[in-house]
Amino acid sequence: MEEKLLKNELKINGKNGRPITFDINYHKQSIKKPIIIFSHGFKGFKDWGTFNLMADEFAKNNYFFLKLNFSYNGTSPDNIDELNDFEAFGNNNFEKELNDLDCIIDWLYEKDNIYADFFDKNEIYMIGHSRGGGISILKTIEDARIKKVSAWATINDFEKYMYLSDIEKWKQTGVSFVENSRTGKQMPLYFQFYENFIQNKDRFNLQKQLYKLDKPLLLVHGTNDKTVDITDAEWIYENILHSILIKIEDADHTFNSKHKWNEKNLPEKLKIAIEETIEFFRI
Repeated sequence: MEEKLLKNELKINGKNGRPITFDINYHKQSIKKPIIIFSHGFKGFKDWGTFNLMADEFAKNNYFFLKLNFSYNGTSPDNIDELNDFEAFGNNNFEKELNDLDCIIDWLYEKDNIYADFFDKNEIYMIGHSRGGGISILKTIEDARIKKVSAWATINDFEKYMYLSDIEKWKQTGVSFVENSRTGKQMPLYFQFYENFIQNKDRFNLQKQLYKLDKPLLLVHGTNDKTVDITDAEWIYENILHSILIKIEDADHTFNSKHKWNEKNLPEKLKIAIEETIEFFRI
């Protein structure tokens, strides 16, 4: 009989003054499993849409699946499935997200981790969606503990998306606003985001940093992505020789998922993304 999937909600202290909430999905079996750390994108969160069904699918295939809310993503520890903390959202930046991933991986290595019997810390993999794809790639480059990375609907450059805002106006007012398309609310992004980017511009030059990547990279992108054009993934594939690109025909930015997702089954395009990623991690 197939063992029941387990899901536990957890919280650890972050480096940036806010807790990191995350969950783990796994089978309680004697064999140790590779670990997958999943990072959501801009205006995303760990329980968005189909992400819980997706986590189950990886757990069924004998992965220890961990997905997190970045500590400043706009959720709060007592309301983890809604972007309701606009002050946190406005004070997020790339450095904080990389720090969060560092804390998560450090947690895996803690000697008193009660889940250590269920995962193999020598096989840590990353998946990131959209901006989270870029963050996951960069973290993989910087951290020797990570062995492979898959970037879904990823950006290939942080800077070009930064300049979608009027920088001078942003500097003068101290804040720029982005709309949450799900709720229609205007969410602040404080100028510290741009300042932190400039202070770390070489580190956050994703296209330059990509040439340092010496680990397997799988790119999965939909041909109907209107948010991040597939040319971002194609640029990476064309310039990074050891990368693999899977194009999913007629898939949009979220592989035809939406929030909220009330169906019991995953959309077919997301199933393909999951199957291709599982195969990549097994090689």
